Amino acid sequence: MDRFADKSLNAQAKGSALSRFESAKQRFFAQLLIAMKIPSLIEAITSEVAAGHHAVVQLVTTAEAMLARRLATLSADERAQLDIELSPREYI
Repeated sequence: MDRFADKSLNAQAKGSALSRFESAKQRFFAQLLIAMKIPSLIEAITSEVAAGHHAVVQLVTTAEAMLARRLATLSADERAQLDIELSPREYI
């Protein structure tokens, strides 16, 4: 009967690893798509500024998962004095 428990545990570990891989893959491609848009965004900003207009760019994300990962690495003392940076560097 123990051999079935081992298979179950291995299946759970495999599922967990696959889930983490898929999440990382989705984050990677989301960042890649954003990076691919940057050259045209810079060009649009440059042309608007040259035309005498102001350019306003808003990047929106809840960063909830990124915040949760960052908070998990902090000690109780560090959490008491929060001064953290959430940036795309967290993805890398």
